[in-house]
Amino acid sequence: MGTMVTQEAALTVDRAREAVTAAGLAPSLHNSQPWRWRLRQDALELSADLSRAVPVVDPDHRQLLISCGAALLNCWLSLRAAGLDVEVAELPDGPDISTGRLAVLRVVGRRPPCPTETTLAEAITRRHTDRRPFTAADLPTEVIRELRRAAEAEGCWLAWLTDPDARLELSVLLTRADWIETHDPAYQAELASWLREDPAAPDGIPRAATPVSEGPRRSEFPLRDFGGASGLPTSSAPGGPPAGAAGGAGAAAGDAGGGARLPESPEEAERRARETPVEHPSVLVIGTDADGPADRLRAGRALGRVLLAATAAGVATSPLGQAIDIEATRALVRRATGGSGHAQMILRAGYADPHTPPLPATNRRPVDDVLTIAADGPSPMARS
Repeated sequence: MGTMVTQEAALTVDRAREAVTAAGLAPSLHNSQPWRWRLRQDALELSADLSRAVPVVDPDHRQLLISCGAALLNCWLSLRAAGLDVEVAELPDGPDISTGRLAVLRVVGRRPPCPTETTLAEAITRRHTDRRPFTAADLPTEVIRELRRAAEAEGCWLAWLTDPDARLELSVLLTRADWIETHDPAYQAELASWLREDPAAPDGIPRAATPVSEGPRRSEFPLRDFGGASGLPTSSAPGGPPAGAAGGAGAAAGDAGGGARLPESPEEAERRARETPVEHPSVLVIGTDADGPADRLRAGRALGRVLLAATAAGVATSPLGQAIDIEATRALVRRATGGSGHAQMILRAGYADPHTPPLPATNRRPVDDVLTIAADGPSPMARS
């Protein structure tokens, strides 16, 4: 733009650290946090950290780009909430994410944040993946509209799956994908490498972040199973019929790392199936019209904005990623959502059961591990 940046509007080290801290709170596959930041003068540069890729489940780095897009949105919101005017250039070096930057955020002056930006920025520290059971309450239509507007603000679309046939088809796809991953030794080994027994670990999936069920849990849509990789029992029944499927009793519970006692007899299994309520969460699909690197980065921004809007509205969310981990089933999701565009993320959304204690948030890497101050960056003495 050629706008002269005044000293008052300059991006200081402290402000940059705050923005990168906010960026680090974005969701990422297995909490891998696959991003690197560099501070140069009045700009923050975002790059992919391919050393933190998850190649078995994400061989083409699609989900890595989505994670980085969500981090990009958080960083931008943090700067905007501080009253800085920010220009964003995405993929300035081209589409090769192994050598080029994903984005550059440049401070060009000051501009007060709008109420929506302030609200979303305030939700950053409260947002977390919530795999607890949901209540039976439906999401209000106005909340769905707000989440759809959030996706569209980032150039993406959001589909709300209400048609029973579409929900059944998606449930079948999720169950199928869950079975494939459960029986894939390479996937299980990769997942195990990201599981963390130490609650202070700065990355990965801590045991404390997955709900533990004293009894059975049944859901229309299976959640990703984090227990199987370490041999812990779960209440999941991979490959069983999804809840509501013809010929089944809804055995495909999706309790991630649930730890529920398995039934000791067919009679007990049948009794559980009759007595245990089935969760029917709202299901949201975020998608793009095309599927290149820029589209996936955009999908990450949309995901981040939708999750923050949901958090601000008191709505809990968690991903249903299995059906789009595998390219063959991801292509089938297109049919379940109306046949247009490319599904980039599937979310379960609802209101967490108030009788289930909140789960602790997952940790993040220290800022100094992900932020580098370039030689031409601000002096460390230049404080906010």
